[in-house]
Amino acid sequence: MSVTVNVMMDGSTVVSVRGEIDHGTATTLRQDLVAAATQRRPSVLRVDLGLVTFLDSAAVGAIVGAQREAGAEGVRLVIHRASPFVLRQLRIAGVDQLLGAPAEPDPDHIPF
Repeated sequence: MSVTVNVMMDGSTVVSVRGEIDHGTATTLRQDLVAAATQRRPSVLRVDLGLVTFLDSAAVGAIVGAQREAGAEGVRLVIHRASPFVLRQLRIAGVDQLLGAPAEPDPDHIPF
């Protein structure tokens, strides 16, 4: 898993995640998301999961946990893009709407 943080022209922050997010990397993801929220304090923290190839329940829990922590700091964390696999996993977990995930996969998504 790799994580990149970019500040956009509109003041939002985009955290782009690539690769597999599982039990071994979920804690790191949560820490990275919370750090981007608390250090930069954007009004919106967009999480780009368009290049995530796998995520498990620990990863979903990490994202939801990070959203709660960010929200406590006044930062709205939302899923900005999601691969079809990720979107399906978020729906199965019942957190897609909670995380503001798009209703449909990104139409520009390029399969791996």
